[in-house]
Amino acid sequence: MKIQCPCGAKYTFDLKPEMAREPVKFVCPQCGLDSSEVVNQLVQGELAEQNLPAAPAPPDVPLPPAKSAPARLKIPRSEGPPVAPPAEPVPAATGYVSKYCQRHPRILTTEKCVVCGKPICPKCMEIFGYFCSPLCQGKAESQGIEAPVYAGQRFEVEKRFWRKTGLVFGLLAVLVLGALGFWGWYAFWGSVPHESFSVRFADDDRAYAGGAQLVAPDQIVFLHGGTLARYDLKSRNPVWSRELVDKDQVDTIVRQVQTARAIANQQAGGDEYVHTPAPGADERQARIELQDALTLRVSGHDIWVASPDGITQYDWDTGKLLKVTPVSGSASGSVFTARPMTGGGLFANDGKPLDPDLVAQQAQGLNLPARIALPALLANSGYEEKLEAALRETDGAAHPHASSSGAAVSVSERVTLVGGENGLVEFDVQLLQRNIVTREAMRTAPRKSALDNPGLNVSQTAAVANEILNEMQRNKGGDTVTEDDSLYQVTVHLPGDSPANDWTGQVVGPPQLFALKSVNVIAAGKTVIVLDPTNNKLWGTTNTYTIPVSSGGEESRFGQGPVVEHDGTLYVFDQAVLGAFDEMTGDVRWRIPSVGIVGLFFDGQDKLYVNTTTGNPDDIKYSRQIDINKSTEAVLMKLDPATGKTLWSIKPGGFVAYLSGQFIYTLQSYDPNPTDEEVLNDSLVDLQKPPYLRITRIDPANGRTLWDHEQDRCPVAVQFDQNQILLIFKREVQVLKFMVL
Repeated sequence: MKIQCPCGAKYTFDLKPEMAREPVKFVCPQCGLDSSEVVNQLVQGELAEQNLPAAPAPPDVPLPPAKSAPARLKIPRSEGPPVAPPAEPVPAATGYVSKYCQRHPRILTTEKCVVCGKPICPKCMEIFGYFCSPLCQGKAESQGIEAPVYAGQRFEVEKRFWRKTGLVFGLLAVLVLGALGFWGWYAFWGSVPHESFSVRFADDDRAYAGGAQLVAPDQIVFLHGGTLARYDLKSRNPVWSRELVDKDQVDTIVRQVQTARAIANQQAGGDEYVHTPAPGADERQARIELQDALTLRVSGHDIWVASPDGITQYDWDTGKLLKVTPVSGSASGSVFTARPMTGGGLFANDGKPLDPDLVAQQAQGLNLPARIALPALLANSGYEEKLEAALRETDGAAHPHASSSGAAVSVSERVTLVGGENGLVEFDVQLLQRNIVTREAMRTAPRKSALDNPGLNVSQTAAVANEILNEMQRNKGGDTVTEDDSLYQVTVHLPGDSPANDWTGQVVGPPQLFALKSVNVIAAGKTVIVLDPTNNKLWGTTNTYTIPVSSGGEESRFGQGPVVEHDGTLYVFDQAVLGAFDEMTGDVRWRIPSVGIVGLFFDGQDKLYVNTTTGNPDDIKYSRQIDINKSTEAVLMKLDPATGKTLWSIKPGGFVAYLSGQFIYTLQSYDPNPTDEEVLNDSLVDLQKPPYLRITRIDPANGRTLWDHEQDRCPVAVQFDQNQILLIFKREVQVLKFMVL
C-alpha cells in the first residue's frame, strides 16, 4: 500500500490480515505528523475490498506503541517539498471509507468507478466522470453499463458552456437577422410612401381643383372638385358627402358663355372667325370655373368652404349647411368668364404674347422626333396666324393685338384690411401720379436668319425654332414689358388707434403692406419702409431690383415672402437678392445674390431654407426672350441665418412645397392637358411627354435625397401633413403614408 504524507514524503508498506486486529501506529519521520487514524482507515478499506476479516478498534481505544507492533512496516524515504496541511476532507459516500486518490494523492476519494470499483476523487471525475479511466469508460459503452452524469465533469461543463454560448450567439443571430430584416423592410417599404387610403370617382365626375385635410388620427375632410366629403380612414367609408356644384349652376354659366359668344359673332360680322367648341366643352369649362372658385378650410371640427359669394360652414357630424357669411362687396350670380379654348395647337395663346418659361417647358416636353419637326410646324403656324390677321384687317375687324401693352390699370384709391398676428391693419392707397413705363424685354433680332444658313442641319433645329418663336413673340406684341412707376400715397391705420397716429407717406410703385408680429412693412417697387407697433418709422431702404408682389399676404405654395420676420431679423428678397436686416435698426447683416427666389422656410433649429433657381440677371433683363434650350432649374439652399453662410445647396428637381422638422418635400408635376380640353389641329399632341408626379423627400442634415415617389398622372392639388401626403387627382383622392423612426 502506498501513501503520501501531507509534507510530501511517500511511503509503501504491505497489508497483512493482522492489521485488521491490531491497528498500525504511523508517525511520519520527516515531519512528525501522526497519521495513524488515517492510515488505519485506508487499511480497513483495502482489507474490506480484499474480503479479509476486519475488526477495527474503537476510536477511543488507545493504540499500542509503534515499537511493539507485530506487523512489519517498510518505510522507504522519499524526500519531497514541504506543503501545507491538506484541506478539510470531502465526506465520503455512504458505506464508503475515504482514502487518498492514487492519481491525486492530496485529494481524498469520494466515489468509485462504476465498472471496476476503483476509488476516484473529484479531480478524476472532472475528467472521466464516474469512471476511473478511458478503458472503463469504453467498457461501459460496449457493455451497456449505465452511469450517472457527473455535473462537474469537464466535458459536461464545456458542453453546458458551449450550449449557453450557442444560445447566446443564436439569440444574437436572431436579433441581427431581425434587425436586418426590419431594416430591409423599412428601407424598401416602411420608409417610402405607400397608399393608406383611396376613394375613386366615376369618369364623368372629374375634379380640376380641390383640397384635403386630415383631422385627428383617423378622419379626412376633402373637396374633390365640387364634392365635399368626410371619410373614416380606418374603415375607408364615407361619414357623409354632399355636392357643392350642381347642374343649375353649370347651366347658368353655359348660358352666359353662349350669349357672349353670340355677341362676339355679331361684332365679328359672322361666325367664320369664331371658334366653335366641341360638344360638352362649355359644360366642362363651367364646372372647372365653379370648382376653381371653391376653397376648403378645416380647423378642428369646423369646416368652411369659401367662394366668391361668401363663406359657408358645414356641420362636422352630418355635413349639413350651418350658415353662410356673405363676403363684403360680393354680388349674386356668376362672376366667372369662360377660359379661352386651345384651337391653334402647340404654343398657341389666342393671339396673346407667349410666356417664355411655358414655351421652353412645352418644347422640352417634346420627344426627339417632335423637336426635329418643330421648325416646320412653327413656320406653318406663324403663316396661318399672319393669314388670319390679314383677313380680319381686310374685313375691317379690329386687330386682336392692337392693344398689347399689358399695363396694369392703376386704381385711384383703395382701402384694404391686412390681417396680421396683432389683428387687422387698415391700408389706404391713393394714386397721385400715373406713370406706366414700357421697356424692351427681348434681344435685338439677328440680322441674318438661321434659315439662310446653307449648311443648316438637324442639330440647328433648336436655333431655327427659337428664331421663329421670338418672331411670333414680337408680332404678338410680347417684346416689351410694362412697369408701374406711378406715385402713390399710402396710409397705415392701426386698429383702435386715433387717426392722428396714422402713418402717411409717398412711394413709387404698387404698394403692399406686410403686417408682421413686431413691425409693419410697406414694400413698393424697390422701396422698403419699416414701421414699429406704434406706427413710427424705424428705417427704410431701396433695393436694386423690384420686390415681387405677394399673393394677398399669405404664405405662398413654396414658402414665405417676399418680406419675412424671424427671430429679430427681417428678410427681404427682390428679383435677384436676398437680404437680412436688423429688424429695429435696419443694419444689413448679410446679402446673397440669387435670381428667382420664390419663398423662404425655417426649420425647428432656426435654419433658413431658400427656394430659388439657377437663373441669372439676363433672365430679368430679357424676360420675354424665348429659348427652348434654356432649362432653369430649381435650387434649394440651406443657410445659417446668423451669417448667411450656405450650409448646402442642391438641385432637387422642384421647389420645396413643405418643410416641418425632419420633413422636407419637393414637388414636380406636369400635365400636358390639365383641363382635358379637346385639342384641335395639333399634330404634336401624341409627341408630348405624358403627365407625371414626382415627390422627393430631402434629408435636412445634408440635402441628400431619401426617396422619390413617382406616378404617371398629375394631381390637381397636393397637401402634406408630416409623414402623410394628400393627393387630389381628377378621379381619385389618395393618402400616402410612410413610417418614421
